[in-house]
Amino acid sequence: MSWMEINIRLVNESLEAATAILLDAGCQGVAEDSSKPKTLIAFMEDTPEFDAKFQELSGKLSEISQFGLEPPTSITTHRVNEADWANEWKKYFKPMEIGETLVIKPSWEDYDGERTRIILELDPGQAFGTGGHATTRLCLIALEDYIHPGDKVADVGTGSGILSIAAAKLGAGEVHATDIDSLPRRVARENAELNGVADRVTVHEMEEFDSLVSNCDLVVANIIADTIIELMPSFHTRLKEDGILITSGIVEERLNDVQCAAEKLGFHLLEIREEDIWRALIHKK
Repeated sequence: MSWMEINIRLVNESLEAATAILLDAGCQGVAEDSSKPKTLIAFMEDTPEFDAKFQELSGKLSEISQFGLEPPTSITTHRVNEADWANEWKKYFKPMEIGETLVIKPSWEDYDGERTRIILELDPGQAFGTGGHATTRLCLIALEDYIHPGDKVADVGTGSGILSIAAAKLGAGEVHATDIDSLPRRVARENAELNGVADRVTVHEMEEFDSLVSNCDLVVANIIADTIIELMPSFHTRLKEDGILITSGIVEERLNDVQCAAEKLGFHLLEIREEDIWRALIHKK
């Protein structure tokens, strides 16, 4: 079997939307290529239907402009064989130390660093959230600072489940997660099992999450500004008094919009964290 490697050049704020489109189209091994700034790499099976699938994929990527995001500046492809593909996408993922206590590593890599660090083991490529993106790092470091033993945590837009797994390993007593798409929900469940925290991490269908998850000590949402603003009332309802809200995926230009939405509901801003163009907000109810 051969595979088609798809290279997509795009701006940072369009990364998550493009990743979701690639995964929905059936791509495997989706990754950021750090050696080529703002380049997303994905692999799709080279079948007779590839040309039609690629045209459909290209169309959907161009349509993200309807949501205020910039479409890719270029999309290119080239063929790779099975043996090359098996190792090609893995080269983009190495163990990453995050903050003071966490390290993220793919299952095929060893970690020889500080033994006191908490290891999050993930096999990337199936859902967004490997720790390699600034928005995820901002959330992980915030979780280090704001999780308390026994906390009840909600993770909205869980992706790979990385934030839920981190929350559990940092001491949360119960973590409830969901995502709008079924693939991330499945991947998050698998990653929770892989990390031995499935007894504390429950990945819900969306309707179940909405009806059951309340009275939380902390809510974390690594999504985009528009969705954060839309969901802000539900974050407020889901939190107990003095609960903590961590939101990320916010580009600098949208910071005030998100802050205004939070202030209208009575959230108190504790701090703003930043990396590159990205911002994370930490509020208290």
